[in-house]
Amino acid sequence: MSTPVTVKVSGVNAPRLARQAMQRMRQLDGRFSRFSPSSEVSLINQLTGKTLLNVSADTLDCLAIAARVKRLSGCAFNVHYSGKIDLGGIGKGYAVEAARRLMLENGAKSGMINMRSSIAVFGNRTWQIGVQHPRQKGVLLGTITLHDGDSLGTSGDYERGKHIIDPATGKPAELCQAVTVIGKDAAETDALSTAIFVLGPSRGLVLIKKFPGFEVLIVDAQGRIFLSSGFKLIKK
Repeated sequence: MSTPVTVKVSGVNAPRLARQAMQRMRQLDGRFSRFSPSSEVSLINQLTGKTLLNVSADTLDCLAIAARVKRLSGCAFNVHYSGKIDLGGIGKGYAVEAARRLMLENGAKSGMINMRSSIAVFGNRTWQIGVQHPRQKGVLLGTITLHDGDSLGTSGDYERGKHIIDPATGKPAELCQAVTVIGKDAAETDALSTAIFVLGPSRGLVLIKKFPGFEVLIVDAQGRIFLSSGFKLIKK
């Protein structure tokens, strides 16, 4: 997925669990990548007429989550907006979530999967995560604490430029500089951070209320910070 990945895990057979988690994420990359002509997503995009194609439960599940976020966000998140499926706004989060579940099912005590814009943690410890200032490299807005079962998804224009497209206009979304979402499912936090980046602060804060237990930090286009009521940012 063209992103550095860090897996930290403790418990019996921790090295093996870490390798399995990486293998699982590579498997999903092979299924979701629109750049690979043999991926399931690419094969779906090549379908014509009434041709049938068998795809994995992973692809169907990811598309179902994407459809739910699309509906609740009023199409601000839309993996079909260009006429072809592109899971770039949810695939990393789905892979991180799948890796977490695999390690838990195989006896891991605690751990973290960090794919930079998507993070998931589990176990009986806390994790301090820095929130990058979108306009000052190397400067943090503050830190947040992730607990057992928490996931984090971040969308911003400060690393890859204005790459997040507003499906309604087909042009780069310009209402935000950065969005960070915390919740219990990494695929949903990934998709929601993208949707809220498109919607902007006012509508983004409305959307997050449709997802119980999820919280959001929004930096708007002018650099102002908006927090949902339960988002706890520790400022330095």
